[in-house]
Formats: sequence, structure tokens, C-alpha cells
Amino acid sequence: MRLINRLWAVMLMAATLAVVGCEKPAPQPTEKPMAVTYSALDGAWQLTMWQGTELAEDTYLYIEFDRSSRHYIMWDNIDSMYATDTTGTFTITEEEDGTYTLSGTYDYGVGDWSNDYRVVLTHEGDHMQWRALSANQTMDFVRVESVPEF
Repeated sequence: MRLINRLWAVMLMAATLAVVGCEKPAPQPTEKPMAVTYSALDGAWQLTMWQGTELAEDTYLYIEFDRSSRHYIMWDNIDSMYATDTTGTFTITEEEDGTYTLSGTYDYGVGDWSNDYRVVLTHEGDHMQWRALSANQTMDFVRVESVPEF
């Protein structure tokens, strides 16, 4: 009889552990990315992180997209102590898997961007991340009201 009681106790404990162990964690909220369209990109953006690291103090990059002309202008001092501006055109392509690719060219015959970027828009279109398709590179942007005077 003792053997049967111990066997029942072990089986009851195993069943209890199985039920407790199967408890699923609460799902974490995830934000569904927005469609990357010319209208969604329209306006000014500030680079906030490069490769997961915040930009050094007094370093900046701003880019402003114009949806109607599909032109951009970019101001930065990343490779220089002085502000430089770059202009060109950009293209958005929706891929078969539902992702979006951003590519561009520079004005004045300089050529194409060195990378095309997989772009994700989140936070109601106020945050944007670029991931280079041919390099290990990420850039995070936030929407800004306007580009400062340089």
C-alpha cells in the first residue's frame, strides 16, 4: 500500500510540474512596420544611431526627402569638420516578401549609392531603420520638424 501511495504522490507531483511548466509567457507587444511609401518618407529625418551606437557629440546627418520630385538633400559632417550637402534621387521598391528597399543616386554624375537599404518604418512613421543589403551596416533615424540652418 505504501508503494502505491508513493507512486500516486510521484505521479501527482509530475502532473503538477507538467501543468506549471507549460504556462506560456505573456506575449510581448510588437509593432507592425508601416508601408514604406514616398509619402511616408516625405520630410526631414535625423540620423540618431550608426551600427547601434549614438553619434558622437557635434556629429550629425540630416536627410530630407521630397515625395513629389523623388529628390533628397543630405547634410552631414561625418567625414568632415564642416557641413557638406549632397543631393540626388531615390527609389523605393516593394519586394516579393513584403519588405521595402531604398536605393538612390547622387547628382552631378557621381553615381549610385554604395548600398541599397532594407527600410523599416515604425512608431507611426516617426522612426526609420536602414539595413544595408551588401554590408553589415544599420542606421536609425527619427523624423524631425525641419533641418537646422548650417
